[in-house]
Amino acid sequence: MTGRQTAEGADTSPEAAVSRDPPRRAPRLVAWGVSAALVVMLAACASEGFPPGGPEDLAAPVLVETDPAHRAVNATPDQAITLTFDEVIDDRQLSELARVVRVNPDDPEFDIELDENVITLAPVEPFHEDLTYSVTVLPGIRDREGNASVEPQSILFSVGGEVPITLSVVRARILDESGGPAVGALYRLENTATEFGYTMTADSQGEIEAEAVAYGPYVATAWIERVRPEGWQMNEEPGARDTFELSEESRAYEVTYRIAVVDTTAPIMTAVTTPEARLLRVIVDDAIPEGASLIPARIGVYEAAPDVDLDVELDSIPVDRQRFRRIAVVRAVRAGPNEIQVETAEPLERGRVHRLELVGVENASGVEATPEGGLPFRPEYEGPVIYPSEPLPWPGPGP
Repeated sequence: MTGRQTAEGADTSPEAAVSRDPPRRAPRLVAWGVSAALVVMLAACASEGFPPGGPEDLAAPVLVETDPAHRAVNATPDQAITLTFDEVIDDRQLSELARVVRVNPDDPEFDIELDENVITLAPVEPFHEDLTYSVTVLPGIRDREGNASVEPQSILFSVGGEVPITLSVVRARILDESGGPAVGALYRLENTATEFGYTMTADSQGEIEAEAVAYGPYVATAWIERVRPEGWQMNEEPGARDTFELSEESRAYEVTYRIAVVDTTAPIMTAVTTPEARLLRVIVDDAIPEGASLIPARIGVYEAAPDVDLDVELDSIPVDRQRFRRIAVVRAVRAGPNEIQVETAEPLERGRVHRLELVGVENASGVEATPEGGLPFRPEYEGPVIYPSEPLPWPGPGP
């Protein structure tokens, strides 16, 4: 399932859609100060800290010096950003630094180097002049003892001579489906005039505060990134969104988003069983709304071609071979939030390959199942064959 999200009072029309972060080149990651062999040895059997008998190091790394300095107004377009901490950063965190250290706006891109307690971000292309940049070290930067920071650390600087820091602020509060703070939600601002983009992460209160955002018109998007189990889709859809403009006359913007996840993928069958010769019990991954209209004529039950091997793997059978003969459906009902029961007009042959397609069946978000989501199965009922002239025991909801 994929989630698409909306905000109270936010514009969710296609015209208001904003793209996610565009494809970006992977940053070049370089670790200095130790050889590869020494890195392995340090990771395996040593840590840098107090000598035996000294106090235990329980403090996370603290940002103590930066270049450019915080609120500097004379950064040059081609200079690198250096972040100096009060202790050595864990070498094994090198690959994570592109996520932990965030520069806004997100152009240009950077190559990242780690040398003991110094992180260097070298711009691939020059910074934009007359623009204020922010650098945020998100929670999670850690030392070799594993002590990780829990609060963000940020600086601002402007590029191009004596350009002052932009006096603006955007504050957003992001709530999840239950009304609680959407911890870790992502928030992106797209300047529709310059195409500059700013991406931020909500804190433990679901709040975001972005200083020195360039003046101009914006489309703002808030979303929660969810990674689903293998075989499911990741949430790729933009979430709650709105538009606003920053200027010298309107320097601040505050907003609250309530993200309601809406399923944008069709229901998928996860299991088909046959309690009786003419009865199918179907489990789907999505909730089917109460009162859902299930049209028997649109639900497809098929018998496979007679020459299909009874012992062959179901997934290896071509779909056109699974759809050799269609069997009429006389009734289909919702038997539970994720269960549908289907009655066929004739008994299904035990052990023979069949295919079920829940065409037209909608989930709670109104997305219909498609023929491509069909599932092959073999009837394995244990009782006698029940013919159309005989009453069919209707078992009701499954366990």
